[in-house]
Amino acid sequence: MSFLGKKVGLIVPLVSIIAYNVLIKAPYASFSCSLLHIGCPSHIPIHGFVNDEYKEVHNIFVNNFKQGLDIGASISAYVDGKQVLSLQGGWQDRDKQIEYTNETLQMVYSCTKGLDAIIIAQLVEQGLLSYDQRISTYWPEFAQGNKENVTLEDLMRHKSGLACLDYPLSYYNASDLDRLADVLAKQPHNFGGKPVHAYHAITQGWVQNEIIRRVDPQHRTIDDFAREFMEKWGSEWYLKPYATEGLDKSRIAPFYPIPKYQQYARLIAAILNPFKDSSFAFGLFNKNSLVYRSLINPQIEQNTDIQKINPKHRSIEGPSYSGHTNADSMAKLAAMLANRGKAIVQGEPDLFTTDTTFEEATRDMGDYEKDAIFPSDVINNLRGGLMIFPNDYLNIPDSDKDAEFIGGIGASGAFFVFNEKYNIGFAYVTNGFYAQGKPDERSLTVIRAILKKVKELKGLS
Repeated sequence: MSFLGKKVGLIVPLVSIIAYNVLIKAPYASFSCSLLHIGCPSHIPIHGFVNDEYKEVHNIFVNNFKQGLDIGASISAYVDGKQVLSLQGGWQDRDKQIEYTNETLQMVYSCTKGLDAIIIAQLVEQGLLSYDQRISTYWPEFAQGNKENVTLEDLMRHKSGLACLDYPLSYYNASDLDRLADVLAKQPHNFGGKPVHAYHAITQGWVQNEIIRRVDPQHRTIDDFAREFMEKWGSEWYLKPYATEGLDKSRIAPFYPIPKYQQYARLIAAILNPFKDSSFAFGLFNKNSLVYRSLINPQIEQNTDIQKINPKHRSIEGPSYSGHTNADSMAKLAAMLANRGKAIVQGEPDLFTTDTTFEEATRDMGDYEKDAIFPSDVINNLRGGLMIFPNDYLNIPDSDKDAEFIGGIGASGAFFVFNEKYNIGFAYVTNGFYAQGKPDERSLTVIRAILKKVKELKGLS
């Protein structure tokens, strides 16, 4: 090999390493920190507690900030109904130097769907709803445009054909539930009546809301039900915080998107990756695509910068995405689900009063399906709407099928999961917005460490 060839052989890997560290690896780290580990954050405020057995989790959490992976975040976990850790770190507001604490409220995007699934299951238990029933039974106007045979189960499993809106949604229509219901009822089925899996990122919660307020004797919405969770279980949720009287809005953390150059680098990497379907990336720029009509048209007034949702838009209930909560509140619900819906605190009511409710809501319908909106994803939604996260999805090196987790993921990276066999409930929230719609290493390293420790403590490793 020539001298020049040897130099090129050395330079290319070096440039690749530099590009990876600067453009991909650490979104919130300085160049010197990313490349040389110089000038990395040293003073990181940490609040909360962790049991001695889970000290490793504390170190992983802190390391996320040191590596520039997070600005402000929180994790919380329960094992066998007992909280084993609750940690908050970094900054709620970096510019104002407001620390991230257990008082901080964070928008968790599609993790809100986990709350919806619980509320729907409770209404099924009460006999007000049935997964088998057609939506038009509760909402006659819904039976338009080939939607007459769509069932509640179809909606929960993202197969109702209402992921996409043909026209942009106005604030005028979104701000009034009756007008919004009319828009949804008139929207034709996206697939001519065929039950195709197409992730209802934004629309699912609005359809659920209209069904609920029609069957509930008090005509309540999901936000109304969610507010009761604080009284019953200490789980705090607000779906329209800027329209919530008495709520201290200063508790709400702003989002910090990754730098523009990293956004473009990730987009280019996704498009050029020969092993991934790039139709999603291209679909964002095609107004006729399923991607555009499901992720852009339902955005209120085309407010597509979802990291910077303003007070006006935070005053509208969007049950698919607008939940404002914290890791402790989500983990508490996850812990009760890991306990089959039974209370974990003496004196508190059960989440579900019968095993049948839990079994129906978590029934595996046996089909991992390629999603029409996110074609690179194969998704298995349980009957009641929650997702199964297989071991390989979470990068858990374990062939034990019972180690699979169930729950939901938010666009920011927020994560809400439980595991029944090992009786684990876990949640992660963040204001570091990656906009990738999947769990990432900020939370995955934590959940893997928790699972490993639980199995070790139970003599199952």
